[in-house]
Formats: sequence, structure tokens, C-alpha cells
Amino acid sequence: MAVAESVLFTLAFRSAESSLGLDTILYISHPGIVFAVCSLLLCALLCLTGCDFGGKQEYTLSRLRISNGMAFFWQIVNNAGLLFLIWAAQVGIILVFCSIYAAQYGQPQMTVLVFYDNSFLHSLLPLAETNHLICNFILLAALAVGTACFPARQRRGERPVAIFIMVILCVLFFNREMGSAESTAAIGTVDFFLSAAMIIIAASALWGIWKEADDEALS
Repeated sequence: MAVAESVLFTLAFRSAESSLGLDTILYISHPGIVFAVCSLLLCALLCLTGCDFGGKQEYTLSRLRISNGMAFFWQIVNNAGLLFLIWAAQVGIILVFCSIYAAQYGQPQMTVLVFYDNSFLHSLLPLAETNHLICNFILLAALAVGTACFPARQRRGERPVAIFIMVILCVLFFNREMGSAESTAAIGTVDFFLSAAMIIIAASALWGIWKEADDEALS
């Protein structure tokens, strides 16, 4: 992700005239598309971890000195850490790009302004909208649960659909403009329903896993 975005930013930066602002250069280099593709690839890798494709992962898990429930819990924690890492890396990459632009044109204030002007960057790191930030952490936690539920259900021969719904919702509603006096209520509503939908889907997936685990223990 860093390499791809650096190449695209370098090409846009070198071809841009001094009159072009940082927001325009970032828009031309499309970091949001690269981030979306890499995030989807990461989610796919997390979903495949523990699946019975070419081998019986259930046998490996049964050899662990912890229960299947604890193994599932630590997979959620692991997935959350990796999803947070790619989010933090994306923020860091953008800050490096901003530093390069500021060093060239002497406009350090653009680092802050671009996170308000660019809808992708504002959705990535909403500096003045707490509802956006809370929604982002809910998305991260829900995706961690969904990617952990995928292999657990696949090993049981079931169809794990929760993560697909989560990914579709993230792709459709992650990129949100900064709220204005007229649009704050509407954007807050989107954040609320997106967060609520992700919580419900994640809770349903979790309930299904734990309920089946309890049934197996009783049997």
C-alpha cells in the first residue's frame, strides 16, 4: 500500500504545477482507492486464516492448550490489531505526503486543512467530528469479528455471510463529507445507522458462533 501510494503521489506531485493545492494532488493520486483495495485484501487474508482449504485446521486448533472459544477470541483480537495497523499506516503515509508538500511550498497549515477538505481523509481521520471517529472504531471492531467468524463457520460447512454484508456497507458509506450546519444531522444519522447495522451484524455472528459452541459442549 505504501509503495503504490508513494508512486502515485510522486507522479502527481512532479506533474503538478505550483498552483495546485495539496488536496488536488491527493485527489489525483487516489490514495482512497489504494487503501480500499488493500483493506479488502487484508480482510480476505484474515477470513482465509483458519479455513479448511487444503487441510483440516480444526485438528490444529484442537491441539492448542486453550479452548476453541478462547482461540476464536484471540483471533478477533489479532484481526482488530491488524485492521488498526493498516488504518494507522494509511494515516502515517498521508502525513508523510503532507510533510513533503509543506517542505516544498512552505504551507504547513495544509496538513490540517486537507483533512477537512478531502472527504476520504476526513473519513479516515475526522479531526472535529467525534461521531465519525466513534463510527470508525465500531467498523474496525465489527470487521474484526466478521473476519474471525468466517473461518469458524467455514470449518462447520456453513455459509458465512456477515463479513460480506459488512464489507458492502463499508464500501458504500465509509467515505463521508465533513458535516456543515445544514448537513450535520444527516451525516450523524448515517453514522448512527451504519454503526448500529455493523453492531447488529457482528452481534448476530457472534451469537451464532457461541450458541453453536454451547450446543456442541452440551452434546
